[in-house]
Amino acid sequence: MGSFIPVALQVVSAFTAVSSAFNAVSNIGAQDRQNDLALAQLRAQQQQQQQISAQDAAFKRQEITLQAEKAEAARRNALKRAVARQRAGFGGAGISSGDGSSEAVLLGLFAESEEEKANREKLDNIKLQTLDQNLSNQSRVNTLKRTQLSDRHKLTSTTSTLDEIGDVFRVFQ
Repeated sequence: MGSFIPVALQVVSAFTAVSSAFNAVSNIGAQDRQNDLALAQLRAQQQQQQQISAQDAAFKRQEITLQAEKAEAARRNALKRAVARQRAGFGGAGISSGDGSSEAVLLGLFAESEEEKANREKLDNIKLQTLDQNLSNQSRVNTLKRTQLSDRHKLTSTTSTLDEIGDVFRVFQ
């Protein structure tokens, strides 16, 4: 009878270890489901943020386009007024608008206007590229966050599993 108690204790310890191992495997499945849910929620949230950012970018593109159209109309009107004023000044001074120097002045006005237009277009292109870059960066950050979350869950799951398996082996020793 004296040897029955140590054997019974070993059987109970073995049963506890097996039960612990079974619980560890069950916990892995539950943890995996929780991790999948967290990842799905993160994806949904990021998709919603990406859609909002894309809509904002589209509105900003429209705004840039409208501002460019207004600026172009204003530039053309200003150029017409400047040419008319210059021609009136030449006419008042008795200089023909087809004269070499008067033509050079008028061509200078056109060149300045075209330079202004080119600078504005460069600025608009930079604004549009910035919008595209921001959307691209947001997408990269979202991918990085999802990958980090997934890797963190895998590491936590693996560590938990190894800890529980180690506990089982310690019981049998």
